[in-house]
Amino acid sequence: MTTPVTRPRILLVDDEPNLLDGLRRQLRKEFTVETAVGAAKGLFAMKAVDPFEVIVSDFLMPGINGAEFLAAAAKASPTSTRMLLTGHTSLADAAATVNRGHVFRMVLKPVDTETMIEALHDCVAQHRLVVAERELLEQTLRGSVKALTDVLSLSSPLAFGRAARMRRVATAILDQMEVQDRWAVELAVDMSQLGVVALPPSVAEKLDNPADLTPAEQVMVDQLPHVAEQLISGIPRMAPVADAIRYCRKGYDGSGTPKDGISGHQIPFAGRLLRFVQDHDSLIMHGLSPTVTLATLRASEDEYDPEVLEAFEATSISETEKVRGIALADLQVGMALAAPVRNKAGMLLVNAGQEITISLITRLKNFAALEDGVAEPLMIIDEDLGPDMIR
Repeated sequence: MTTPVTRPRILLVDDEPNLLDGLRRQLRKEFTVETAVGAAKGLFAMKAVDPFEVIVSDFLMPGINGAEFLAAAAKASPTSTRMLLTGHTSLADAAATVNRGHVFRMVLKPVDTETMIEALHDCVAQHRLVVAERELLEQTLRGSVKALTDVLSLSSPLAFGRAARMRRVATAILDQMEVQDRWAVELAVDMSQLGVVALPPSVAEKLDNPADLTPAEQVMVDQLPHVAEQLISGIPRMAPVADAIRYCRKGYDGSGTPKDGISGHQIPFAGRLLRFVQDHDSLIMHGLSPTVTLATLRASEDEYDPEVLEAFEATSISETEKVRGIALADLQVGMALAAPVRNKAGMLLVNAGQEITISLITRLKNFAALEDGVAEPLMIIDEDLGPDMIR
């Protein structure tokens, strides 16, 4: 049985209903066409579950013009290819629309059916390229990086426990914001601790207690972002991640390193977020409560992106977390540790905050088979308990 070919979905936005009806009739054999009269209805149409392959807009529309609409469309549906169909001949206005809305193709009215169909097929091809590349980055690359960090987490549980804690905070913040290339931001957090592999074990063990570091050891620790950046820069398509780690010690006010004279939104967003989550984690690991930690971060608010700080305040992580104890046999993939896991002799096996993976469960079961075993119960963060309820 032959599988029917799905026609590409396109959205046509114009303030002239008759023009939209005519275009729909001309294009319906090649495409699944939806129309919207005006920019407001066009934005509403993009709330559908499946994104459009192509979004086509007129320039001159009442209220929100084509430039503003396509700029909004680029944020609402970043994988959709955008095309400008207009009779407006101002070169300056057309250029502004192309730049602001990241327009792939511009077609002038009047346009014949053959030219319109050809332009739309080019847009569909561009959409497929964008989606294929995004899938490569978000799935293939992310899976490879996760395998790498899983292995490294076994060799340095302190450092990668910290990365896991930071990832939970970063994810909660990102869920409150609209961020392009979220994959790069999340990978930057995951890989921010890679430089720890260059530290002697005795120094790595002091990372959660920096006051114990000697001056020489502090110099090693200060080089960690540079080491991680070097390790990442050799991986294709990882430049945004390397940039984030380069700026992870840069303050929003321009303080910190690198000393390159930039500040505010000139700093890559992933770097601004990474600076916040690593400082938050340091305060928590010094024993500060969530309330005191938030107050401390607010007191230095010039160093942090105000949008990141605001998004963090809207998350539940800024409140007291709920924890409960479980047996090793009940540990499941996806849980997060609320306290370090040690053997019965007190040796650290896994640090607090680390997300449980299959490899980590295997590691703990191997330790449990040894003479010193694993100290139970294991304390995990429980999202299902009610507020202020701790077992």
